[in-house]
Amino acid sequence: MPSKKALHIALLAILLSLAARAQQGVQVTGTVTDNDTGQPVEFASVLLTESGLWAVTGERGTFVIKGVPAGRHTLTVQCLGYEKTTKTITATKTGTVAVQIQLRASNLKLDEVTVVAKRKQDEATTSYTIDRQTLDQQQMINIGDVGTLLPGGKTVNPSLMNDSRLALRSAAQEKGNASFGTAVEVDGVRMDNNASAGETMGASTRTISSSDVESVEIVTGIPSVEYGDLSNGVVKVNTRRGKSPFIVEGKLNQHTRQVALNKGFDLGRRTGVLNVSLEHARSFSDAASPHTAYQRNILSLRYMNIFMHESMPLTLNAGVTGNVGGYNSEADPDNELEDYQKARDNALRMNLDLQWLLNRSWITNVQMTASYSQSDRRQENYTHANSASTQPYLHTMDEGYYMAEQVSGPQAAVPPIVLGPTGYWYVLGYHDSKPVAWNVKLKADWARRIGNAANKLLVGGQLQGSKNRGRGTYYDDISLAPTWREYRYDQLPTMRNIAFYVEDKLSVPFGKDNDKQTLELTAGLRDDITSIAGSDYGTVSSLSPRFNGRYIFWRGQSQRWVSDLEVHAGWGKSVKLPSFQVLYPQPTYSDLLAFASTSTTDNTSFYAYHTHPTRPQYNTGLRWQYTNQVDIGVALNIKGTRVSLSAFRHKTFRSYTSQRLYTPFAYRYTPPSSLNGLTIPADERRFTIDRQTGIVSVHSTTDASDPVELKGTEQRTYTTQAFYSNASPVERYGLEWAIDFAQIKALRTRLRIDGNYYQYRGLDDLFFADIPLGVGNIMANGQPYQYVGYYRGSAVAATGSTASASASNGALQRQTNLNVTVTTHVPRLRLIVSLRGELTLQNYRRSLSEFDNGTPRGIMLTDKSDYFGQPYDGETRDCIVALYPDYYATWEHPDELIPFAEKFAWAKDNDAQLYSDLSKLVVRSNYAYTMNPNSLSRYYSANLSVTKEIGDHVSVSFYANNFWNNMKRVHSSQTDTETSLFGSGYIPSYYYGLSLRLKL
Repeated sequence: MPSKKALHIALLAILLSLAARAQQGVQVTGTVTDNDTGQPVEFASVLLTESGLWAVTGERGTFVIKGVPAGRHTLTVQCLGYEKTTKTITATKTGTVAVQIQLRASNLKLDEVTVVAKRKQDEATTSYTIDRQTLDQQQMINIGDVGTLLPGGKTVNPSLMNDSRLALRSAAQEKGNASFGTAVEVDGVRMDNNASAGETMGASTRTISSSDVESVEIVTGIPSVEYGDLSNGVVKVNTRRGKSPFIVEGKLNQHTRQVALNKGFDLGRRTGVLNVSLEHARSFSDAASPHTAYQRNILSLRYMNIFMHESMPLTLNAGVTGNVGGYNSEADPDNELEDYQKARDNALRMNLDLQWLLNRSWITNVQMTASYSQSDRRQENYTHANSASTQPYLHTMDEGYYMAEQVSGPQAAVPPIVLGPTGYWYVLGYHDSKPVAWNVKLKADWARRIGNAANKLLVGGQLQGSKNRGRGTYYDDISLAPTWREYRYDQLPTMRNIAFYVEDKLSVPFGKDNDKQTLELTAGLRDDITSIAGSDYGTVSSLSPRFNGRYIFWRGQSQRWVSDLEVHAGWGKSVKLPSFQVLYPQPTYSDLLAFASTSTTDNTSFYAYHTHPTRPQYNTGLRWQYTNQVDIGVALNIKGTRVSLSAFRHKTFRSYTSQRLYTPFAYRYTPPSSLNGLTIPADERRFTIDRQTGIVSVHSTTDASDPVELKGTEQRTYTTQAFYSNASPVERYGLEWAIDFAQIKALRTRLRIDGNYYQYRGLDDLFFADIPLGVGNIMANGQPYQYVGYYRGSAVAATGSTASASASNGALQRQTNLNVTVTTHVPRLRLIVSLRGELTLQNYRRSLSEFDNGTPRGIMLTDKSDYFGQPYDGETRDCIVALYPDYYATWEHPDELIPFAEKFAWAKDNDAQLYSDLSKLVVRSNYAYTMNPNSLSRYYSANLSVTKEIGDHVSVSFYANNFWNNMKRVHSSQTDTETSLFGSGYIPSYYYGLSLRLKL
């Protein structure tokens, strides 16, 4: 007993000591009120940026932050429905600092509003924020379109029919798959797309309710090491949290209808806030027909509460969001056929967030987050089929020879090869994908002051997993199913990743109080350890170091010509985990025609095939894709004109690409000519095949005579296996700028000029095997094609594509975009009018055919039917470019690589048959202009948006994209032709919409 008492006393002493330490320092107290009504604002968050200390206001609008170290602090206060407010306070070594904060309601009575993305000032890397007002002004339907608001971004017409994926600092038709590496998070829940088998793009954002979003943060620079599983930036979506009135919204445009209801309920007596959001949105492909549409129906519930307000506050945020919707292409009654497509896009996301302010001498904050998400993406396809003669449909999964058989009845067993019907029928098929992801993160930070310097240390760990519980592809009636084999996603193993990270941020002030300069340095390291049970990959570890630095020369020095000036620079490495499509390639089946009979009087033919299955080829040398990023920027304020400039360089290594492995294989083939002279009438023949030997026998259906064995020959060919490997690096460069001129007060008008210059260079030097498409399957001797070419530099290296031989092995792109936005805001009228002109100054693309060192490869042909010419110089226009494989291999000696060019030249004069066969390995550009550079002439469009608030309860917005309906012609230097901008995709088509918002 004494020992227990002593232990209790010791523990009490420790707690009292810690409590005493926590009370040391300055106490910051304050009250947050509404600027217009003077009423206290509850659930406003108060943050001291440098120290990481925080509080949340109570029902009287008061807050207390204890243990604040002496020095200058940036106090940031924000609350749902109010404009964020920042204030600088100075804490002395003793005493209490009392502050009064008045928040202004976020409406058009504010002195300043924005309609584009704003550069974040409290980050040491390039990042932007988009607030609710901007989203309302743009009437955005799909959050994936927020990239259009970044400097140089181009408007797209809002619709849910287009499931385009968000990709930062990139363009279309690029290697490296930037969308797959762009991370999207909603309230900390990662929109994980790793487990979407059969899909290798970034996460879809169509199931995010646009009406429920409070703000969006886009980090295009070097993100914190807290964020992993990405290689191209992160987009953080924050939903509405806090007390709010009923907000009813309705949006209407040419192809979309949207209605939404949002409300933040104060449960009273410190029992928290419950936010409820309902939304229905439906987009049509044709406004005149409802038969092809995508819809979403979203319900979100989020609960927030704060415990231990005045001692060690603990915030609890929990939420659940569900969506029921998808794509539906119903059978149009005006069409003769009844084909349709349906695709469920149901989703469930749950999250839990606990943040505890301990404020001890050895720890400041502890935060634990957990999330779970699952999707149901079952596609249903109902399509017509027809055939005048019987056709074979293969479902064989074991090696051997099989004869096609007719299904005798609805309840009969389905043979490995089905001899399909004749006439017309319908096929109902499904593709079932149910990706699941979970994530648990625990982190802690320790903020302290070392003299005048502020230091913050962050350590954390993360566990995440991906799984697919879908069935894969299957059919309602397998007897009518096309050639298909079952491949169940739910039998694939789970991919797990555990990560540990540490990051330290140091802020050192210099100079005098009235001329303060600050140096900020942030360094972090992240280690991702990926474990994939049941595969040959084993455990893979990937390190990601990241560094950011910022120097603030001065801020708020109104007496200077340049009142604010800062520069930043950063370097970082980020790793992107592979998708299930990369990790688990499906088994492949080589189906070789072994026999085909002549037709009977009722157009029935019999077929036999040899099936050779090959298991997935795991590449144990596969390494995870990663990107090295460099980000440099400057921001300044010149007499009220804000200028920001950012330059970046991204180099992506080891992007995922698919290759084929060719294995020699021989099988028995029985030609139709073997039936010549057969005495059994065609309508009385029954065919069988020996599963092991491939010998075809003919039986009579009318007598018991002995079967006749048909003569066959040996055929030589290849079986193929797909496997994933790493492609060559991809480089992206760019420059982004934004100039926000000081307001012309007499006109209440601001001018903004923003834009970007972007350059992409992707060149592949992958060494791979291929039998080019279009070669045909017959050699000069009548055998299946038996040569394999080995090429360097594939046509495509994007995720999900298979490396294939092409005259081009890369591309160079350059773009220069300029936007001019004129915004007139009259607070007294609560009116904002925005006119935005979007100009493309440069749109250049050129296909490349060259080696890593820049030396051109290939030869120029004067005649497309020829195979010899002059070496390609990389500059000549209007020429056919041909590419030889470096080597080729024969069926008999697959491991012997024979130099191609030398043997091909010899065969031209000495072996006509070999020359003819080898010529099929030469690939050529399709047209004489294919390799020409393509530079488009300048083009532009203009958009108009207007928002009017009527009192405090009603708001109306209207927009018109490309309201001039620009249909001028644009010139292409590649073909020296002109085409209209109408329907070109270069600018949005004429489009308009209207929205109404009510606050009740």
